[in-house]
Amino acid sequence: MPTHPASGATLSYTDRGSGPPLVLLHGFPLDGRVWDDQAAGLADRCRVIVPDLRGFGQSKSDAPFTIESLADDVHALLAGIGALPCVLGGLSMGGYVALAYAKKYPADLRGLALIDTRAEGDSPEGKAGRAKMIETARGPGGAKAVADQMMPKMVAADARDHRPDLVRRLRGVMEACPPLTIEHALAAMRDRPDFTADLSSIRTPALIVVGDTDAITPPAMAETLHKGIAGSTLAVVKGAGHMAIMEQPAQVNQALRRFMDGVTG
Repeated sequence: MPTHPASGATLSYTDRGSGPPLVLLHGFPLDGRVWDDQAAGLADRCRVIVPDLRGFGQSKSDAPFTIESLADDVHALLAGIGALPCVLGGLSMGGYVALAYAKKYPADLRGLALIDTRAEGDSPEGKAGRAKMIETARGPGGAKAVADQMMPKMVAADARDHRPDLVRRLRGVMEACPPLTIEHALAAMRDRPDFTADLSSIRTPALIVVGDTDAITPPAMAETLHKGIAGSTLAVVKGAGHMAIMEQPAQVNQALRRFMDGVTG
């Protein structure tokens, strides 16, 4: 995987295909491998760039970060590799980064895809849950204990029960995440701003995607994004939970391909 220095961190990324750039940001506690089906399925249509965010995957870093600084990292990477303006997609935490990017770098954005994510900040209960998970990550179980805690909500019940290869693949990515990065990410998500009031200022074309049984960022939160961003399109993925990109890649790829066709011609 190539690497590029980006605002104080060196980001590792994959870069497939040619044409208008489609940049895909992973969630927590994941890395760019979760987008493999999108990179393979869309590289004939566009230049698909998938970074590992700071501290995740092959982008090794022990430094703390915020959601805004992750957006700065992505912008610096894309400027360095000639991929601006871009269509930017984000899953879950990656969606928070994409919203921060849209607020700070609107001129370098051709489209925004928000996938299984939300605009709302953490509630007091949510913040307490982040703090508790930080303690879990610091404990002897580390990333495995965090994966144990999160896994029941990551995919639809059907996938948990009948798709062991998918579950094994996802768990492997989760368990590979460094505990210190887990801690930094939890703090960054806990302290991120609420973006709900900023949605009306987004002028770029936007696609909202959500799994129909997403238990972490349910369809009601996708509706908030859809209603808040004028002219946005909502796609509900059937038979998917929070990891729609892995659970039902054909449906997600179809929505992204249609969106890219509309945005880039």
